[in-house]
Amino acid sequence: MMKLRAGGLVVLGLSELNVQKLKQGLPIAFDGKEVRLPGVRIAIIYGETEHKMERDLINLGYKIPQ
Repeated sequence: MMKLRAGGLVVLGLSELNVQKLKQGLPIAFDGKEVRLPGVRIAIIYGETEHKMERDLINLGYKIPQ
C-alpha cells in the first residue's frame, strides 16, 4: 500500500493484493502519523454495499454517526 501526504492531499494507493485482502474481509488499518495526521487512526474497509459495511463496523463494536 502506498501512503503519502503532499500538502493538503493524502494519497492511499491500493495494490491488487490489498484489494484482494479487503474482499476477504481483512481491513487495512494504520496510525495517521504515517501520513502526518497524528492522533488519528485510519481504516480502509470493503463491502458490497454501504449497509453491509455499516453492519460489519457495528458488529466490531464501532458506533456509526447518523
